[in-house]
Amino acid sequence: MSQHTGHLGTKPILGLFFGMAAPIAVGMLVHGLYNVVDAIFVTRIVGIDAMGGISIVFPIQMLVFAVITLIGHGMASIVSRHLGAKNDEAAQATTDMALRLSLVLGIVVSAAIYFNMAAIFEFIGVSETLAPYAYEYLTPLALIGFPLIFIGNLPGDILRAEGKAMIMMISMVLSAVVNILLDAIFIYGLDMGVAGAAYGTILSQVFGIALVMYFFLTGKTHLKITLFAYKFDWQVVKNIVILGIPILISHAGVSIFIGFTNYSLSQFSDIDNDLYISAYGLIGRCVMFAILPLIAMTIAFQTIAGYNYGAQLYGRVRQVIKVGLIACMSYGTGMSLLMILVPEPIIGIFSSDIELINVTTSIALWVFLFFPLSNAHALISALFQAIGKARQAIFLSSLRIYFLMLPALIVLPALYGLDGLWWAYPVADVVAFTVVVYFLFRERRNLNRLDLVSKQPAPNKEA
Repeated sequence: MSQHTGHLGTKPILGLFFGMAAPIAVGMLVHGLYNVVDAIFVTRIVGIDAMGGISIVFPIQMLVFAVITLIGHGMASIVSRHLGAKNDEAAQATTDMALRLSLVLGIVVSAAIYFNMAAIFEFIGVSETLAPYAYEYLTPLALIGFPLIFIGNLPGDILRAEGKAMIMMISMVLSAVVNILLDAIFIYGLDMGVAGAAYGTILSQVFGIALVMYFFLTGKTHLKITLFAYKFDWQVVKNIVILGIPILISHAGVSIFIGFTNYSLSQFSDIDNDLYISAYGLIGRCVMFAILPLIAMTIAFQTIAGYNYGAQLYGRVRQVIKVGLIACMSYGTGMSLLMILVPEPIIGIFSSDIELINVTTSIALWVFLFFPLSNAHALISALFQAIGKARQAIFLSSLRIYFLMLPALIVLPALYGLDGLWWAYPVADVVAFTVVVYFLFRERRNLNRLDLVSKQPAPNKEA
């Protein structure tokens, strides 16, 4: 089975990185279109308040996604290193434990959200205008969508741990096309409103799961989908959770920050609160779409770094750090220039409402000002997760949101009003980047030391 993964330790890093990242990025961008299409259909057909209702639900979706990625990323980190060390049996057992954990958490999290929706909406301050749309959108997701995505995302994480970029791209592109078609049918054709967007997402998930399972069942993958094939191992589950905590912290932090921002916007007395929440929701969609290529680069980066670290090819780990940083910061610079200099044509895709476009454009300046630095922070944080250094990964994943953005979100608006709310982004980006660069240089010295040790000749046992 080694022919499935051996290229991760032999192909030139530059070609390997872009060869993996490019198809994943294409797949994720096409798949991410459903977020954009949802927003376009909902804003233009149902109305701006409907977009506000979906925006209120977005932090809840991000929190669910955070728990899902805890399992997937923790598992992928372990599996990549096992494959690099040629320990296929341990890699297969790890996927088995991850599937069991995903099944249990999917049921628990979905039930908790469904039975506590009223309390959740009251806590985050949903207005009477937006509440009906929020209920209509979240109910089918909590009942059906979230349990499906808990199970359906894990096979994709197994594929990325193997470096199966093309299979990932095919599954993401086709499921995204299905989602877009269903959006058009349910929202526009059948006039189902925001519920149509939710059901389109759910059915596309079913299609995506079936498609990925086809690849596993027909022998096109290195590992197999197994459930209860191995004796339950608490240590493996513990390792999955510990290494998944950094990504959980990161995504949960985004959810908390978005929710807190929405709440803050609802408290200002001198603005149209629902308009600003809708505008911030559109910025959130733009950010999520903009970071998809970064996520693809991070997936390729983690897979290559983890495999080669497990194979003790530390020079290749250093190479992929350099390539990954140049790529993600170059891309981030391009996105910053686009969203700062000419945001109107992009925002105008969602709505023709001049007031909404103006408010959204003013927010975009601050959110995208130091986008390249936030990209670098995310990539370097992923390095420590890839090589199994959970303590550093947890700290760096917590840094930007919990230690910088949330405190800034509390302090700056109190001092500078609405403008202070948006200044939290550039302040956090600059400080987090400075700290993460220090950690990177320290780890590079460690990689240099390990590389020298690995190249020393083995001691002569006959001596």
